[in-house]
Amino acid sequence: MTQVRVTDACAKRILELSREKGDDENLNYYLRVYVDAGGCSGFQYKFEMTSETELEEDDVVLDGQRVVVDTASLAYIQGSTIDYVQEMIRSAFCVVENPLSESACGCGSSFAMKNFASNPALD
Repeated sequence: MTQVRVTDACAKRILELSREKGDDENLNYYLRVYVDAGGCSGFQYKFEMTSETELEEDDVVLDGQRVVVDTASLAYIQGSTIDYVQEMIRSAFCVVENPLSESACGCGSSFAMKNFASNPALD
């Protein structure tokens, strides 16, 4: 069992996006969450919709959710919450309450790992 929580707002938005893609009943779309090297803090969170046919062998589908994370990225977001926030200037998926993050940039899309020397950003 993974230790990543998905908020109701996130789950609702995934369902809306899936329906916009014409997938009303089969729910063949997932939100892919992954961590990539880069951003102003060293690592950045990335989000994209992906179909069931595009799932990879090392992907983990979060328990009972339409969210998929590759095993390498899961190590960086374990204990986090995936949310969908709507603000005046933007609406976006985000990773919040990441216990492995030491700091984040102002917009929240990139972060620095605690104990970075043991977890370097590899390009």
